[in-house]
Amino acid sequence: MKRVAIYYENRLGRNDGFPLYAWNLLRDKKLYPEIEVKHLIPNGDYSKFGKFDLHLWIDWGEDGLDLPYKIVMPEGKLAYFASDTHLGYDYRLSMAKKADFVFVAQKEGTERMIKDGVKATWLPHGVEPRAFPAEPKAMKKYDVCFVGHIVSNERLEFLDRMFKEFPNFWFGQRLSRYVRVEEGVNDDCADIFKKTKVVLNYATKNDVNMRVFETLSTGSFLLTDEVYGLSDLYENGKHLVTYKTVEEAIEKTKYYLEHDEEREKIAQEGMKETLAKNTYKHRLDIILKTAIKE
Repeated sequence: MKRVAIYYENRLGRNDGFPLYAWNLLRDKKLYPEIEVKHLIPNGDYSKFGKFDLHLWIDWGEDGLDLPYKIVMPEGKLAYFASDTHLGYDYRLSMAKKADFVFVAQKEGTERMIKDGVKATWLPHGVEPRAFPAEPKAMKKYDVCFVGHIVSNERLEFLDRMFKEFPNFWFGQRLSRYVRVEEGVNDDCADIFKKTKVVLNYATKNDVNMRVFETLSTGSFLLTDEVYGLSDLYENGKHLVTYKTVEEAIEKTKYYLEHDEEREKIAQEGMKETLAKNTYKHRLDIILKTAIKE
């Protein structure tokens, strides 16, 4: 039996994403019969919990705010997953230098850490299919959707152009529930994707974000900007479709709204590729195989 301690902050409003999925996966005895896992808040002296074969710190949400954690680790190896080096690098570099094994969600951030003397492995975001289940025959209600925050003027201008071109457009922020314009009507993120013909993605600072994997997992068609590392994971025109400019995004959206069969074929190929290679279980398996030698 291998003992794993998983560290992530869930007291400040967020309890989602890779940390939660990893916690649930590791507790599944059908998937990991030889793992005993314990979730610990990243603060304090953990020696009272005994020895662990691996301490897994998944940086997430408020973890990156450089909170004053004071950690006294018990004996064992530390694996660190850095989720957002494109949004806050220095804090994550300092954490990485303390770890025995380092995994970084951004390819650009991985290469930067290697230049800074850290032995880092690129491990992109993924998806938990049970949270984003496939429903290929779902009825389409929206032509285009975008799920995310307005984090820059560039994104705002881009979306404004898309809104004007495609009035049957759903927009909402990334929350546990997504409230549509109609008062009192709620849909979760996966349902919005499945009800939309073209799911639009606009990444932040060259990041292969979670939206890529979540959209494809539901069997939905993804139109996304070209970002560093995406072509290592998916083939443009086969699994998803990319754009470089807003004009190209408009042109391709119009095309795939008019070509249902071609659009849905790409969506199905993207779903197959995602479920075969890009789930969070795939990511977790790599961490465990690297940090806990069989």
